[in-house]
Amino acid sequence: MGEKNKRKLVCALSILLIISFTLVAQGHQEKIADPYVRTATDALGREVTVPVPIERIMVVGRAAVMPADALFMFPSLDEIEILLAKTDQGLGDFFSLLRPEFALEPRLGQKIGAEEIIAYHPTLILTKSSNYDSIGTQLEPFNIPVFVMDLETPQAWKDEVVQLGKLLGDEETPKRIIREFEKREAAVDSRISTLDEHDKPSVVMMQVADSDGVTSFSVAPKTWIQTTLVERAGGKPVWLDAKLATNSWRKVSFEQIAAWDPANIVVISYKTPATQFITKIKESPQWQQLQAIRQNNLVSGPADVMNYIQSDSRWIMALEWLAAELHPQLFKDFNMEKVIRSFYNDFYGITDESILTTLVAAYRATLGI
Repeated sequence: MGEKNKRKLVCALSILLIISFTLVAQGHQEKIADPYVRTATDALGREVTVPVPIERIMVVGRAAVMPADALFMFPSLDEIEILLAKTDQGLGDFFSLLRPEFALEPRLGQKIGAEEIIAYHPTLILTKSSNYDSIGTQLEPFNIPVFVMDLETPQAWKDEVVQLGKLLGDEETPKRIIREFEKREAAVDSRISTLDEHDKPSVVMMQVADSDGVTSFSVAPKTWIQTTLVERAGGKPVWLDAKLATNSWRKVSFEQIAAWDPANIVVISYKTPATQFITKIKESPQWQQLQAIRQNNLVSGPADVMNYIQSDSRWIMALEWLAAELHPQLFKDFNMEKVIRSFYNDFYGITDESILTTLVAAYRATLGI
């Protein structure tokens, strides 16, 4: 073969190699941008991939209200069938207001098993991280996408809603939600920032632990949202000097609360209105010595069909309410009923006046207004 022909052969082979690499690269690129699947990272750091379109979502397990609250922030669910576990904590149910069929059809049991889940042929499973060992691991062999959500902190709400948006093909809604969270946080922070440290009152935020509602209560660990809300709202959670469990409520007696003698006491009841316990405390002679009782700074945490003081989407309303409760001089223009209406409008797109009125009425009822 002559030198000229050799050069032609080398040139042709080079062109073939370039074309081959280009085709391989294009094929790889198409795989990453596969239009028939979506991928996101869940709270456990797992990559979860779902087929498109999503036809049926199941929200399962205990504490299903939290992933369900995140899911229903997305307005693009009308064409997706949602199967939802029981979410009523005792004050009522929010989702039946959004979808009347939830009030008419039986809900999934919170202890649903893998066989029952598989029988529904779901496109996607949403569940709380605490359910992963009992639910998620059982479904892995069947290739059913299980997206785990933690949602225990304000930051987790922001981060995990972004990832859920990737699965749902809606990345604009998380941006809007986060902007709204941060706008409300900034409004509180800007006023609280004017306080000196000595202007921050001592606070006990306690959950009713006994049926009598007078002798035994419980307080949250340092890192839980009940504690961080007090701090961010410009209060001093005095129970942090106690030896607290890191992952559960800790019971405290009246004697311990009396020793703290806080300036403010907030009573939380997740299953029943707290007003009955407030009444009992005020009628109990032993409580009269506490400054919070003498100064009329004993209040029940706000709620409608859900208590706001928990790691739920309503944490932002709890922050706004608590800051105004502890520092009324800084929040003279605060109106909780307006906050409730704007929350459900901004985060859930609720404009139906009858639904908003129902939620405000529920709020008023839980406080005995």
